[in-house]
Amino acid sequence: MKGIRVWLSAAVLSIACPTLSLSAGQGDGSGVPDRRQRVAREREVRQQRFSARIDSLVSSGEFQFLPVSMMWSPRMQSQIIDGYYYYVGIFKEQLQVHMPVVVGRALTYNAIANFDTDSLSGYRNEKNDTGWKVSFSAEDETGTTYAFVFTIYRVTGRAVLDMISDSNLIQYTGTIVANDAMPRSADPAPPMKRGASGRLTPEND
Repeated sequence: MKGIRVWLSAAVLSIACPTLSLSAGQGDGSGVPDRRQRVAREREVRQQRFSARIDSLVSSGEFQFLPVSMMWSPRMQSQIIDGYYYYVGIFKEQLQVHMPVVVGRALTYNAIANFDTDSLSGYRNEKNDTGWKVSFSAEDETGTTYAFVFTIYRVTGRAVLDMISDSNLIQYTGTIVANDAMPRSADPAPPMKRGASGRLTPEND
């Protein structure tokens, strides 16, 4: 009989313990909606800050466009841009352009549009329901005129640049950032000097 009582006690405990554990884990659930609302509100605030930052960058007239992909006519071929140092920098008194372009009927970008100018023509900056439209034109040192049309989406931060010349239409997709100085680590060919040890190091180090 003693053995039977022990066995019955163990059986009762094996049934009761999971039930107790499950009940303790469930709780009343009263805090779950509050947490979800708080997290949702935090996401909403972050999104508002992000959109406000995009608005501030574009309305200031100073930002950099960083491309990640490009398409070009006449067949609108597309390619991922694998160089991390291409950009268009818009400053209040200067435009800096260092962008991959396609010359001729090449299957990949095969040249670089690389110029600075302090003369922008027809600058327009318009806000719409989805974001911004920024457009202007500029000439490089050879006299080639480029038209720049930016379409910038304030919710996602996506930016599209149509860069148009007499010979080509290239559309770039990327994003915009503030006009901070480019870090040396992003410079593909920084100025170098030879130190006392004979090793080459960046001049600014």
